[in-house]
Amino acid sequence: MAKQRFKIPTTLDVSYFDMEFNVKSKNGVGLNRPVSAKTILFALLAAFGWFYLVFQSFIGKGGIPIIIGFTIAWICLSVLLARADKTNRTGLELLFSMINYLPKSGRYVPVRMSDVVYPLQYLLNIKTIDPEDGRIHFLDGQIGHCYHIVGSASALMFEQDKQIIMDKVDAFYRKLPVGVEVIYDTVYEGHSVDEQLQAVKETKQELKVKSNGLNALLREQHDILKYAINNNQGLTSLHQYLVVRAPSESALTEFENLLIGDVEGDGLMFRLAKTLNYKETERYFKLFLGANHQ
Repeated sequence: MAKQRFKIPTTLDVSYFDMEFNVKSKNGVGLNRPVSAKTILFALLAAFGWFYLVFQSFIGKGGIPIIIGFTIAWICLSVLLARADKTNRTGLELLFSMINYLPKSGRYVPVRMSDVVYPLQYLLNIKTIDPEDGRIHFLDGQIGHCYHIVGSASALMFEQDKQIIMDKVDAFYRKLPVGVEVIYDTVYEGHSVDEQLQAVKETKQELKVKSNGLNALLREQHDILKYAINNNQGLTSLHQYLVVRAPSESALTEFENLLIGDVEGDGLMFRLAKTLNYKETERYFKLFLGANHQ
């Protein structure tokens, strides 16, 4: 029986500061959402800081208007820094990211051939890609692959088929090896017809008869595929990719066996999963750089 309700599991990367409390008064009136311990701690520190600055510094000697103006500014700043977003990150945590983003060097990554490659590696977290099989080596020591995938779900499916697929997806994620991370990416892009061009080339080489008509037909197919369809931005369609990160060779192999087993078995979650080679992986990552796919 398929699940009717789903939730995002609680991450294990938490500390005592991430503990949440329901703040309520004696009559039961409280906030709409729980408050984390770090938010409460920051609010207390902000209150102590206000008392210290008002009563122990020159601000308190500036008169009532100065104290009122400082208090309003202090409260606004404290709320911005203490308020947590939907991912439970406070404004203070985002402040450090903003500081790194303010310099021009933190907002622009040069990608010319003469530029240093490390900023780009740091942005993509990719160290190298093997020319032999397209395997991705990440900066943190993990390895992985990029796959072009096709799912089997559809808005026109019967309810019973949806439940079967949801059960299969749930079982798939339960079998994921420890430490393996899967990243899905859905993009609109032109069609790549490398395989079709290769098929036309092989067909022409295997012709056992000399026919001007067949040769002209194959040339026409080649020209249409290469110049009219190949990566034509006017003929875009929805494509899905999966990038897998694994901490070890054995974990990556275990994931690939799980993926292949689903494709070659029922094919309920993945109807097609193709491992991208070096050229295809390079073409995919050019999407992040806005480069033309040649």
